[in-house]
Amino acid sequence: MHSSIDDDVDEVLKNNAGKFARDTVVSAKSVMNKGYWTGNLARMIRDTKIGDMKYAITSNAGYSGFLEYGTRYMAPETFMSPVYERYTRKVKEDLERLVNSKGRML
Repeated sequence: MHSSIDDDVDEVLKNNAGKFARDTVVSAKSVMNKGYWTGNLARMIRDTKIGDMKYAITSNAGYSGFLEYGTRYMAPETFMSPVYERYTRKVKEDLERLVNSKGRML
């Protein structure tokens, strides 16, 4: 493999993490339709680099888990899971494309 593959993989993950966070905000706005939208949930969604080639997308709003998974009084209003599923596929495709392009460069 090309010697800079780690840098290229990190760049793919960084770009996807940023897009994941932005798409999660959009998704959160779309599910918050029963009351009013203050924007707190959107402000609490972050993408953070947590290590070499490791990124985390989190929502630090205290009620995020209740929205995502529901409670015994409330049905779930998932805002992160659908985005996670989409980006899991996208990251895999992007990494496969990167590996295939690097293999041709040798």
